[in-house]
Amino acid sequence: MKSIHIYLIFFLLVCSISSFAQYKKYEVKVVLDSIKNVKGTLQKVSGEGIAVEDFRGNYYIFKAKNIVKIKVRYKGLTVVEGLGTGAAIGAAAGVAIFFTGDGVDSSFDKFGDKLAGTAFLAGVGAIGGTLGGLLGEALNTKIILSLYGDTQKFKKEYHKLEKYSKAYDLEKPAITKN
Repeated sequence: MKSIHIYLIFFLLVCSISSFAQYKKYEVKVVLDSIKNVKGTLQKVSGEGIAVEDFRGNYYIFKAKNIVKIKVRYKGLTVVEGLGTGAAIGAAAGVAIFFTGDGVDSSFDKFGDKLAGTAFLAGVGAIGGTLGGLLGEALNTKIILSLYGDTQKFKKEYHKLEKYSKAYDLEKPAITKN
């Protein structure tokens, strides 16, 4: 019976780590010197600044002199989402064990043992989900530009952001097969 528990814990960890999905949509986070940070979709890029649409539909234009840092990544699972997903998977596995055991195995017959097993599996799932979220964020990060208001540096490096913008996807020519 112990081998079944070990396999269940291994399965739980694998599910938690691999539960994040990578989407082809990019997310940009702009850290600014004067107002709050903005997360959204990179709409347009030029030598003077960038345009971002946040997730509420608000459209912002930022000048290079106000930008401290720009981070672009694939939109996917974050650490917090991974933690929640892993904990939920672990709790579900724990609850499944909690309501089983009709005298087949005496190790999980007591209420306290079942409760401890449920809590343990929820914790293992939370750890696995957190690791999956960390891995997802590390793999999803595409570019980080630290500018600190340096307009000359922005003019040299803004072209790196173009391929992540919505305007780039709309303006690039369609590939046709003959």
